[in-house]
Amino acid sequence: MSSSKPNHLNHGQEHGQKHSVDTSDERVLELPKIQIGSVQLDSPTALAPMEGVTDRAFRALIRGVGGCGLTVTEFVSSESLKRNDRKAWQNAELDPNEHPVSIQIYGRDPQAMAEAAKECEGLGADIIDLNLGCPSKQVTGGCSGSALMKEPKRAQAIFKAVKAAITIPMTVKMRLGWDHDQLNATEIAYSAQEEGAEMIAVHGRTRMQMYRGSADWSAIKAVSDKVSVPVLVNGDILNAQGALKALKESGAQGVMIGRGAVRDPWVFKRVNAALLGQEFQEPPLEERLSSLKQYFDYLVQGVNSEKHACGRIKKVIGLFTRGLPYGDELRQEIFHQHELANIYQATEAYFARLQSEGINQFGKLYDATPRSIQLDERSERYAVYDLT
Repeated sequence: MSSSKPNHLNHGQEHGQKHSVDTSDERVLELPKIQIGSVQLDSPTALAPMEGVTDRAFRALIRGVGGCGLTVTEFVSSESLKRNDRKAWQNAELDPNEHPVSIQIYGRDPQAMAEAAKECEGLGADIIDLNLGCPSKQVTGGCSGSALMKEPKRAQAIFKAVKAAITIPMTVKMRLGWDHDQLNATEIAYSAQEEGAEMIAVHGRTRMQMYRGSADWSAIKAVSDKVSVPVLVNGDILNAQGALKALKESGAQGVMIGRGAVRDPWVFKRVNAALLGQEFQEPPLEERLSSLKQYFDYLVQGVNSEKHACGRIKKVIGLFTRGLPYGDELRQEIFHQHELANIYQATEAYFARLQSEGINQFGKLYDATPRSIQLDERSERYAVYDLT
């Protein structure tokens, strides 16, 4: 690497210094690292929090596949923790070997948020992330999530209260603003930094856009220029090429990937390879099958009936097969099964079919560009991708 190139080590470790990731074609010697307070990410990548998706099982899948610098839980309601709600505590559960990991909390009461953050630190979180980005009606209806973008003073009070309550790093995830008449991510990001936030993640849409249209990565550049802490760009990052483009346009130090990881759990490894100027080695079908079966195993742990176990697999199988060869046939087969053994057999038969037909490379599918990304109005969480 040329001596004129920056040495990508420990972004944000030195006070007031922050380096952009080198997205040129030149090969670099090692991955850029991101420093979030006392926590170092060995890859400039993070799994975005997604309701109903980034539970312990999915995070275990991502950790098993490898390449992800930071995993983040589903969002956890501070008020639900206060009420000792069982599901809220389940959402905050961590595996003992899951590090570094962040627990994301949401709410609008500064004291409740501070108490929730302290509880989550006690659960073993390395980082507490504050949710100013969720656009769902369930969250914004209670004036939380991205609705806090309309209340900068309240957001600032939450930052201050949470930071005072914990000893681990605090981060914030937000959108560009509530709508295009209130694009205030730069101001709120700076406020968060001044109150002690040590990383900012920005989704390149407003709340009112939900998941419609395209993420505006270039709009995040103003945030990157304003703050000295690391910034992660988020939204529509589906593959390595998209990650490199998002980094370049946003000036961010890392990428946070959500739906792209559901579509392709190997996306973090693809991004790392691209940053190193290396060709990604596609995992063989055997590895893909093994990873999916391990994920199934994790999903069904602790369930009280086979019906419930089958239901959990049916809930997620579409996320992993949409756009893949014969994926619709596998989905239909699994949806009509009521026994775990038959689901595992159907999955093994699917991969055997791909093997027999010589279909063992998925790179072109995962590198495809979405023609349209439309919101599933029923869940407000998942996108449907049309692959070119």
